Amino acid sequence: MDNQLEPHALLWDEYKYRHDHIWKKLFQITIAVVLLGAVPYLKPDITQVLKGWILIAPLLGTVLSLITLFLMHFELTLFAKIATAHRQYQEALGLIRHGRHHYFRYLVMTYVGFLFLVSVANVAVVRLLWLGLVA
Repeated sequence: MDNQLEPHALLWDEYKYRHDHIWKKLFQITIAVVLLGAVPYLKPDITQVLKGWILIAPLLGTVLSLITLFLMHFELTLFAKIATAHRQYQEALGLIRHGRHHYFRYLVMTYVGFLFLVSVANVAVVRLLWLGLVA
């Protein structure tokens, strides 16, 4: 019986690792995007000196959030395969009956998409309102 549990233990370890990895990356990306987006607000004097160059930091945050959308897609695809196998194993043993719908992927992708949109809006605010680059 130990031989039957070992593959499940490996599957469970992979499930936990992937799940924790996704959450860890979400927190890290959020912090990075927020910090990059906040650069123009931290020292308004520097914003006046750097003029349009101050947009580099918020733009980097926007690019980072866009790249994260793609990377999360691939990470969540792998996680879904592991989660499906893990859930099937649990159901086969009669431990738990899972529903058909799993919202984790949609929630994560929605969050990262929202982070991207907010970072784009921040770039627009800095450019249009702070720098007064409207003709």
